[in-house]
Amino acid sequence: MKRNSDIFLVKLEREGKLKRQKVDLGYLNDLLDAAKRNFDAARVVRGKVDEAAFKLFYDGLLQVSRVVVLLSGYRPDNGEQHKTTFLAAGEILGPEYADLIRKIQKFRIKRNECIYDPRGLIGKSDAGAIDQTANEFCGKVRSYLEKENPQLKLFKEV
Repeated sequence: MKRNSDIFLVKLEREGKLKRQKVDLGYLNDLLDAAKRNFDAARVVRGKVDEAAFKLFYDGLLQVSRVVVLLSGYRPDNGEQHKTTFLAAGEILGPEYADLIRKIQKFRIKRNECIYDPRGLIGKSDAGAIDQTANEFCGKVRSYLEKENPQLKLFKEV
């Protein structure tokens, strides 16, 4: 019997939002390493340049979410890759991640606003909120990855 997430992923594939992708564990670990570098850099600039910190945290969240999607044998394949990545990752991870995914989707919208409308500034509270969400999300994803494939090493400290 197929899981609900499998049915949802096939639906996204039929809609052209996802495409099948062979799993490459080396690449996935490289993505996790890149996410770690983004989180580390975000903490260096947080409090000095909060908009840059926000964007770095966001990129790290996107990379970790891509790992979840790629591990399931898919990759985003449309003009809304970030949105699709978070949507698919949330479905794969399950309903206990729904609140975190909702927060991340709000950060995605805020990030788009600050890129395309530079008057929408990112402040200290935004950087703090995404930092906290990144910690919580990565902690939960770490548990998920340990069960799905222990060869994937999500860093201990975000």
